Amino acid sequence: MRNGQSPGARAPWQAGPVTSDEPIGESRGILLRHFTVDDLADYRMWLQPDQEWHRWNGPYGPPRGTAEVDAGIERLRARIEDGSLRVAPIERAVVAVADDPQRLVGMVSWHWEAEESDWRRMGVSVFDPHLRGHGTGTEALRIWTDYLFEHTGVVRLDFSTWSGNTRMLGVGHRLGFVEEARFREAREVRGERYDSVVMGVLRREWLAQREQSTLKAAKGSASEQ
Repeated sequence: MRNGQSPGARAPWQAGPVTSDEPIGESRGILLRHFTVDDLADYRMWLQPDQEWHRWNGPYGPPRGTAEVDAGIERLRARIEDGSLRVAPIERAVVAVADDPQRLVGMVSWHWEAEESDWRRMGVSVFDPHLRGHGTGTEALRIWTDYLFEHTGVVRLDFSTWSGNTRMLGVGHRLGFVEEARFREAREVRGERYDSVVMGVLRREWLAQREQSTLKAAKGSASEQ
């Protein structure tokens, strides 16, 4: 029995199909939703190697070429059509804005860092340069962290970035992530050396932080009455 679940009860993090088309979550005008076939044209456009966001998202490796992008798009199409991309906990989701929810402007994802210990590493990319630096990545990662802690039994979550990506480091700090590792001068970007940085948060830290935010909001609402 885990986390107080009674014998035979379905734990909230057990894998299962997602049938709802409701957004995965929304925060301050940013939402996460499931991928659809209609997203694939925009996604393919953003993945092209000349797109500006590649300068910040792991720029120490070359962007995928057009043939590799097309092959990845077809694999994603197959998973959308057969429903496997909707098995919880979903592995990736679209970042959109609430005013235009059908337009793909970024993506969140997770992958196994060590499956045997349920260690999952997250990623967030804001493709649209006009939305970068305005809290889009912060809110997307906030929703995604909430989702993964709710739909898995994971003890911790983290993400990896590089020291030149000061906006991503700022996202981590704003959300209460802790710098857990720094590998000095481990990454080379455009001829300069940078540190590789891992920022993480424990489940108990995240839940305590969210509880404090809820209490603070409740007190603020009561004082306005």
